[in-house]
Amino acid sequence: MASNSEYYSSDSDNEEMEKQRELNVIIFGESGVGKSALINQIFDKNVVEASNRAVECTTISAKVSGTLKEYPHLKFNVYDTAGLSESDDGSVPTAHAFVQLVKLAYFIPNGINLLICCAEKGLLSGERFKINYRIVIKELCEQRMPCLLVVTKCDDDHPLDSWWNENKDVVRNQLKFEFIDCVCVSTLKTNRRRPDEILEDYTESRGNLIEAISKYSLSEPMSMDSWKRTARSYAQSFFNRTRQLLGFEENSLR
Repeated sequence: MASNSEYYSSDSDNEEMEKQRELNVIIFGESGVGKSALINQIFDKNVVEASNRAVECTTISAKVSGTLKEYPHLKFNVYDTAGLSESDDGSVPTAHAFVQLVKLAYFIPNGINLLICCAEKGLLSGERFKINYRIVIKELCEQRMPCLLVVTKCDDDHPLDSWWNENKDVVRNQLKFEFIDCVCVSTLKTNRRRPDEILEDYTESRGNLIEAISKYSLSEPMSMDSWKRTARSYAQSFFNRTRQLLGFEENSLR
């Protein structure tokens, strides 16, 4: 489970820091798809703890901040979020996870530069993914925020983007998902069977991911205040509906 701590790289000189571009990035997705591993890949070290057990997946939002030595002109503020769709039947995201995401979006200083939707390869056509996409992208953000799709578990794909090349027409034209682009990644850094290939895929994935974040992030962060009333109204309505399905008592978003 991720912690509410921040990671900072070594200090650089003041002149370089003044030229830095600061990016606020929210990563969201279902439980167990690899959000924590993705953040570790961005920073190239274990800054959040990933787990293979659903009961230990991220349950709170956590911020990880730092400047990468390969990209000194960028400061990344990456927000790990609670996993969505943890209800037993998978029909709706948990009210708790959704409310945490809404609150996070409100309170990020200066606003958001980019959303990253993290999904496991082969699961984009499932009902859980469709519901999460509709709630976060269409309803909450009103499709006004750029969203980058990152597909995990592409460890045996060569080239790495082969899944996207084969499926992008289905994603865009049949499933009607509107992502600004897609990055396919392998977050594995070591493997006894083929260590050299795995490390090469990891390095390529990391480079592609960081370049995409830099390319597609808004030049100026967008604050949730610009559509706060709509988002809050929808969030409260959604929370009240799902609490009954999930057996939660009524609560407020305050």
